[in-house]
Amino acid sequence: FQGVGRVFGTKTALADVSFEIEPGEVLCLLGPSGCGKSTLLRLIAGIDEPTSGRILMDGQEISGPNRFVPPESRGIGLVFQDYALFPHLDSRDNVMFGLGELPRAQRRTVADDALNRVGLTARADAFPDMLSGGEQQRVALARAVVPRPRVLLMDEPFSNLDKRMRDTVRDATIALLRETGATSIIVTHDPEEAMRIADRIVLMREGRI
Repeated sequence: FQGVGRVFGTKTALADVSFEIEPGEVLCLLGPSGCGKSTLLRLIAGIDEPTSGRILMDGQEISGPNRFVPPESRGIGLVFQDYALFPHLDSRDNVMFGLGELPRAQRRTVADDALNRVGLTARADAFPDMLSGGEQQRVALARAVVPRPRVLLMDEPFSNLDKRMRDTVRDATIALLRETGATSIIVTHDPEEAMRIADRIVLMREGRI
């Protein structure tokens, strides 16, 4: 990130944000609501564009004055706070959705393996409304990691879970991230959570680091 800024009308959401993330690193964006964490995540994903500055991946500009790479071409996975599962698809088909290029039989095998890794083999045929919050989160995580993204973005992924479930799912998530080696950026407002899971913490306030 090189001098990244984002302005909405008269409001500055991000101002001169510059930092680097190492390959395979788990980094937490920590700060109160409205400090710019989620805005920064949207810029990385390509859902939004910076007003100033540049974002580079492997030395190549993906957002900036010279180039804009569309979201689907960035090799970035997303896990939202509300999980964003397709209600009309069961767990297996939700996970298979990210594997559109492969034959169906191969997609099924990859999806079943991913569900097994998050402990949901027995829930492969269950639809989202049949799953607990923790189970939905794990399906969303499996769906995000099956395409082997270079970068995985997670926006408050554990905030909707109760305390007991949050600890269990969080530990399983971090173990899976370490296993896959994905570079991960996790947004949180919980300092204890950030210190438990992150290699490094980027503390944000009022759009700045």
